[in-house]
This record gives sequence, C-alpha cells and structure tokens, in this order.
Amino acid sequence: MFSFDAWGIKLRDHDFWLDALRKVDFSFISHGHSDHLKNHNHTIATPATLRFQAHRGKPKTTTALDFAEPFELGDYVIRLYPAGHILGSAMIRIERNGESLLYTGDFKLKPGLTAERIDIPKADVLIMESTFGSPEYQHKLSLAEIIHEMSRFVEESIYRGQTPVILAYTLGKSQEAMKILGDLGWRVRAHSSIWQVAQIYQEFGIPFKNCAPWREAELFTGEVLIIPPHLCRKPGTLIRISNPRTLFLTGWASAANRFHVRADMTLPLSDHADYNDLIRLVEKVNPATVYTTHGFDHFAHDLCDRGYRAKTLQPEK
Repeated sequence: MFSFDAWGIKLRDHDFWLDALRKVDFSFISHGHSDHLKNHNHTIATPATLRFQAHRGKPKTTTALDFAEPFELGDYVIRLYPAGHILGSAMIRIERNGESLLYTGDFKLKPGLTAERIDIPKADVLIMESTFGSPEYQHKLSLAEIIHEMSRFVEESIYRGQTPVILAYTLGKSQEAMKILGDLGWRVRAHSSIWQVAQIYQEFGIPFKNCAPWREAELFTGEVLIIPPHLCRKPGTLIRISNPRTLFLTGWASAANRFHVRADMTLPLSDHADYNDLIRLVEKVNPATVYTTHGFDHFAHDLCDRGYRAKTLQPEK
C-alpha cells in the first residue's frame, strides 16, 4: 500500500505523502511542530495543525479535516484520529478494498490538559513512531504526580528567594505547563514565542488562567517564568531574573544516567508515549504487520519477541 524513501512515506499508486520530509505536491501533516511543517503545495491536516502552520509560515492549498470525518482520495478512504501528542495532532487511517493502514505520527496515550485524548482504531498495517522505544524510558509518574512535583518546585524556589524558571518547548509542553500552573493559581509569565502559540490554543477552546506574556523584565516575587530551553544558552536571556532556578520538562529525564542538561532539576513531562505505552498501542491496533520509525531499532525486535511481525522502516532501494 505504501513506499518509503528519502522523501518519506507515500501511497504506492497515488501522489499522497504522510508527513513528507521535504516539500511535495500533496501531504498529510500529523501535527504542528516545526520539523513536520513543510510548505507543501497541498496539505491535509486538522484545523488546529493548519492554524499552527499558518502561524509559522504561508501554507498554500489546504484541506482541513476534522477527527473521524471521511475523505475520499480516489478509491482510498481517509480518516484522522486524535494522537494525544499536542493540540490537533492526528493519526491517519487509510483504507482501500478492505485493507487498512494506520500511520501514527507522534502520539501519547497518557491524557494531558491541552491535547485531545488519543483514539486508537484497528488496522492491518501499523506505521508507528517509537521515540522512547527502549525499556529504560518508562514515564512512571502520573499526571497528578507531575502536577504535584511541578508545583512543589515553584513553591520551594519562591521559599528560597529564587525565581522559578520552567524550560519547555515552545509548542506543546509550554502550554501544558501554563495550564497546570495557572489553574493552580500561580502567576505565570510566558516568553513571547510561547504566548503567541498559547493564543492559538485559546482560539480552540483551551483557556489559560493567571498567565501573561513576559516582557523580558524582572519578575515580581511569586511569579513563574516559562521559556524555551535553547534560550538558556543565549547570553543575557535571564540577566534580569534574580537568582533563577530552572526546571526542564522532558521525557528523556526518565533515564537520568543517560540524559544531561544544564538545569537545576528535570521532570519527565513528555508528549510522547513511553516504552510501555508504545507496546500498548500495538496491542490496541492489533495489526498484522508493524513498521517502526523515529526511535530505537531494537524496538522492532522487542515486538517480534512478543509475537508481532515487526521491522524498522528502511528506505526502499
């Protein structure tokens, strides 16, 4: 049903791509992170993803597809399903003549506060991302425990006379942190890039309490700052912040011995499925064949050991 080469995944007898790696005529885009947003001539995605694309660039022809809405492409029928990764993220299920394929893009099973809960359909063939496809990456903290730990970090920082600074990527985890802390009553200030994206979240019905943009000025006592991690490496970013104390939100923190970051603390808040949830997704889809991408090659072998027909997706020669 599909082929795979240096440009990405394409339906065999149709010029339609799934998260094409380079600009093509016609592609599905699974979500709004910048590494997935190519300026294709024609894009199919959810309304939220297309809104993120418009924010970052100038999309050409687009087709907005709501979850579960059928779209006919020749003799194929396409439907999108929530992926749980970030707002608007989608898996795509493609069916023709009784044969079905599910491409996940990035996904997460554990529910969050700012993304649609994942909805997992059955399929004959599964193409899945496996970012955390190694047993050491198990995100054991529940959302309630993560909320507790994040709030405790803020409270302890303020008690010590320090300014709590949350390091989180611009789209996804930053808005999750804004939602968590703002709803708890903490006064949150977000970097302008994060704030602009949060306005799009609000357009789609995700409100943020007690949050405002950071004007790159000194914060008042009791305020929390959220900035992208790369800005900590930029000279002068925190120069106006008195005694900052940093917390980096990342799923890679699950394997502490293998992850190093210049932050005072880490917390495994992730927008990806961990190792156990990768396996749970396969169990729920119950495919005849599994292809893994964007992760550890040995994850496919782990699936084979569990009785699945699985392999790492490799470009065709």
